[in-house]
Parts: sequence; C-alpha cells; structure tokens
Amino acid sequence: MAESNAAIQSAAIIGAGTMGRGIAYLFAQKGIPTMLYNRNGNTLNQAREYIAQDLNKKVEQGKIALQDKDAVLANLMFTSVFEAIADSELVIETIAEQEQTKLEVLAAIAAVVKPDTLIATNTSSLSLNKLATAVTHSERFIGLHFFNPAPLMKLIEIIPAYFTAHATTERCRQLVAALGKRDVVCQATPGFIVNRMARPYYLEGFRLLEEHVARAAQIDRALKAGGRFRMGPLELTDFIGQDINYQVSRQIWQDMQYDPRYTPGHLQRSLVDAGLLGKKNGRSYFAAEETAPPVTAANNADVETLRVYGEHPFFTLLQQRAALQWPQLRVEQRPALPGLGAAVQINDAFTVSITDGRTASQLAEQTAADAFVIDVALNYADTTYLVAAHSRHASAANKALFLRLLHTAIPQVEFIKDSPALIVARVLSSLINESVIMVESGVCSREDIDVAAVAGVNYAGGIFDWLGKLGEKNVRTTLSNLAQLLHAARYAPHYTLLHAAQPALTTTP
Repeated sequence: MAESNAAIQSAAIIGAGTMGRGIAYLFAQKGIPTMLYNRNGNTLNQAREYIAQDLNKKVEQGKIALQDKDAVLANLMFTSVFEAIADSELVIETIAEQEQTKLEVLAAIAAVVKPDTLIATNTSSLSLNKLATAVTHSERFIGLHFFNPAPLMKLIEIIPAYFTAHATTERCRQLVAALGKRDVVCQATPGFIVNRMARPYYLEGFRLLEEHVARAAQIDRALKAGGRFRMGPLELTDFIGQDINYQVSRQIWQDMQYDPRYTPGHLQRSLVDAGLLGKKNGRSYFAAEETAPPVTAANNADVETLRVYGEHPFFTLLQQRAALQWPQLRVEQRPALPGLGAAVQINDAFTVSITDGRTASQLAEQTAADAFVIDVALNYADTTYLVAAHSRHASAANKALFLRLLHTAIPQVEFIKDSPALIVARVLSSLINESVIMVESGVCSREDIDVAAVAGVNYAGGIFDWLGKLGEKNVRTTLSNLAQLLHAARYAPHYTLLHAAQPALTTTP
C-alpha cells in the first residue's frame, strides 16, 4: 500500500458500525493511521473481524499481497477508550441518525481533542448548522458524507456549515483526493445533494405503486430497461432498508417545510410499521408478488399502412423493423399533427405516441380513434422492455396489432394503467425538475449534480445529460401535464424550464 499523502495524517472514527468500520478501513488502506472507537467492545470486535476477513479474502484472491494486508492492519487501532482520540488530526462521528445523541457526542469530541482538530459528521440528513452548535471553534466543523460501502463508493459529499472555515473545506477536499474519491461541495441544506436529488426516484416509485399504475416488478423493470438504472426504486429501498429510506425521506420532508414534492408515501410507512424492511431482516413486501403472464399479440393481422407524423428516433426504428416484418408495408411521412406532435397512425385505425404526460384516453378524444402511448427510453435501440397504455375503449384487435408492431422493435411490451407520463417519463422528469430547482436555488452546480448522479448513486448518466437527451420542451410538457392531471405543486416545472434560454430539443432518443 502507498504511503499517505493526504492533508490529514491521522484520523479517528467514532462508531464501529457499518459506516464507521468502512471509513476506518478506507483510511487505513490509503496509508492514514486511523483509530476506530466504539463504546461497545463486541461491536468493535465485529468490526476488527470483518476487516481482517476481507483482507484475507483479498490475499486469497490475489488482489493484494500479504505485506499489503499487514500494512493496512498496522494503520488500524481499535479502542473503547474515548480519550484515545485526543491527538487525532481529524475525528469523524458516524453514530446513528439521532440529533440529540449526535450533539452530545460532538460536544464530547470537541472537549477531548486539540482546538485545531478537524471535527466532521457523517450525517446524511440532519442539519449541519444545528450540529455545529455543539462544537467549540466551529470553524473546524464540517460534514463529510460517505456512502456505503465506503471503500468502494466513489463519492464523498463535503458540506460546510455557516461558520466552517474555507481552509477546513480545502483540507477536506485534499483528503478526498488522497482517498482516491471524487467530491462535491454543497450548502448545508436538507438531504445535501445526493439524498435530495435522488428523492423523487424512491418517492415516485411508491406513488406509482400506490396509484395502481403498475406492479412493483413492472416499475422496477421499466426503469432499469428504459432509464438504465442498476436497480429499480422498490428493490433498491428493500436493499437500503425501508426504515432507513423512509426516515431520510421524512426528515427531508420536514426540513423542507412539508413541501408536497417530498411527501413520503403511506405504503412505505406501513411497510416500516409492519417490519417489512427488506434485505436487512429478510422480510420483503415485494418478494411474494406474483408475476403476471406476459401479454402477447393474439391475432395475425398485418400492418399495412404506417403513417408517420413528424420525426422521432423510435418511430424511425419502428418503421425499419416493421418493413422487415411486412415487406409490402406502405409508409407515408407527414408533418407533425397540431396538438399531437410526433405520432404514428396504423392502418387508419389507431395512433401511437410517445408519452408527453397526457393519457391515451385524452389523445383518443382528440383523434376520435383508439390511441396508444408508450413510455420514454433513453435508448430505444437496445431497450428490451417497455410499458405502454391504451385508451379506455381500445378494441382487442387494435391492442393485439399494436403489440405485434411493437414487438418488431422491443422484445417485451406490457400494458399498464393509462396514467400521466407512465413510469420512466414520470420519474426522469421529476428527477430533472428537482435537480434544476437545486441548481437554481444555489445548493450546488450542474456539474456537481451530474458527478453526484454517476459517482454517488451509480446512475448511468448525469441528470443534466438526460435533460439534453429528452429535450427541455419534452420535459416541460411532461411536467406541466403531470401538474395538471396529478398534483399542481408537486410537478410544476421550474420557471427556468418554462423559459429556456436555449432552443429546446424536439425529439426523444
């Protein structure tokens, strides 16, 4: 292991739970002598055993040499004596998210260490400015928000409080670089960057379920396929722990003065009350969900005429694939229809549109014909799963023919409830809107948002990259329709989206 070149030459971590042991392990791996404190000796021993076993596993797998293991262990000291932290240059508190307890522990740290020792908290949602009141010489106090597992996750959020010195922030940035991580610096606001930016992902997942738009498996699968998320929101909350995820959502909601954008769902609260916490206790509300049989095209009708209005990448792809399936297909290219935009009309029988937040039944009233809407995908060309909806009285023959057509380009298509913006468009638009609001209110920069999205929560791309791909016009229209049809305050697009300085894109990849 390389010797440390960090701005911090010694550290102490308070709390030997999952986060505390992970941070101590990370520091030791990077050559920083680190003390791990815990009042409970059993927890301390479990942390020591966990780190030793992980190092042994790495040696066995040939990932590190035996001397590297010895070097890491030499950098670690385990103690249940609180005063042992006195000479550390940096002390990080990682105890449970309970404000009063953190205040007491931070005050105790400040009383033991030197006046110039940096003191940090690893809180994910509590007020930095409130916690700073417990620390004498508050210019040395800062938030360092690590993500679990700390040795593997690429991002560390740096959150200065009101009285944090600029030099403290800069030393922490140097430390983060020495740890081989990326940093984002943000204001001491509720949820900081990652937890606030990502909140719509979890909240909208539960809202979709509560509104019976789709089953949990469909919600998760649609977002993984169309939005390229590694895990869907419902399986991810099971992985995090429903109690932890709900607690963070509720804390942000309270701290944001009960803004309806952050209102937690009643379903998740009921899961916590019932002890259905997910992976952490082996009890999941979603585990017993029955898989519905796939819907297939039951008839053998052919697509004879494909009338394409306007331009859209998916309709180009659909036209190419349909021509291979039906060589005699007649294709007509026409300008976009007023009030409908890009769309495809099939056999003069029904229209197909990409969702813009309006329901299929609304579009059917406008066109006086059966209507189908399909969800957004960041890249339709490699999407294997897509959800769609049809107008209320769509005929069985048209539904079957629609599925036959879509299956030429997408391996599996499932109908869900005819609802505003379906799944992926609703979630992506909500994530984008929240990120725009954060940037415009000075919480952080666009660059910080995109770094946090990729390095902090493992999104496949930056959120402002999505805005460019989807187009400001499309995001604005989707949010406006969500606001009109579901909740005005929750989905209202930020005014900068309503008055975009740059010309909006008009197509969705």
